[in-house]
Amino acid sequence: MLHPDDVTSPWIRIRRWLQSNAAASAQALNPPATDTDIQHLNDSLGFRIPQVLETWLRLNNGSSAKDSRIPIPGEFQLVPHLDSKIFPGGEVFLDCQSIIDRHQQFLRIADGIEDDDWWKPSWIPVLAETDAHYGLLLDVGHADESAPVPVLAYRETDYATHYASSLGHVLNAVANALEDRREGGVLTHGRHASVKDGQVIWD
Repeated sequence: MLHPDDVTSPWIRIRRWLQSNAAASAQALNPPATDTDIQHLNDSLGFRIPQVLETWLRLNNGSSAKDSRIPIPGEFQLVPHLDSKIFPGGEVFLDCQSIIDRHQQFLRIADGIEDDDWWKPSWIPVLAETDAHYGLLLDVGHADESAPVPVLAYRETDYATHYASSLGHVLNAVANALEDRREGGVLTHGRHASVKDGQVIWD
C-alpha cells in the first residue's frame, strides 16, 4: 500500500516512463535540486518546506529545463516550453525558483485585492498551467503536523479547494495512468496519455 508521503516510488515510475516513451518530455526534467537551491527556497518562503516536497525536488528540480524567463517590470515571467507540460492538466512541475516567483506573485495579488483568503503565506505552488491560471499547491498551514500535507487546487478567479490528501497520491495516480495507458480518475482529470513527437499528451 502506498504511504501518502511516498513521492519517490511514483516519481521514479513517471520518470522511467517518460524516458522510455516520451523522450522530449523527459528532457524537460531538470537535474536534482542542490542544497543551495533548497536553502534559497526555504529562505525565500520564510519557512522550511515539507520533507515530501524536498524529496521530490531532490529527485528533479522541476520540469522546466527547456523553459525561458523573460524580464517584466520588477520580476521575471516564466515561459514554459510545451515539453514541460507533463501533468494531466497541462501543468508544469515547478522548479525551486519558479515556486518562489509564483509564491511571491500570488501574495502580491492577495495583498492588492485585500483578500488574505485568496492566497496564504503557508501555501506552496508545485504545479502550474502554462498561463498560471490553474495549478496545485501544498498547504503546510494545516494544524496536524503528523498528517500528510494536503494538496489544494487553485485558480486565479476562485479560492483554492481540496484536491488530494497528499502529493504521493497525486503522483501515484499519474504513474498508474501513464503505465496503464487508459483513462485516469479524478486526480488525472479523467484524461489518458498518448505520445506525439516524443512529447506526452493528455487528452
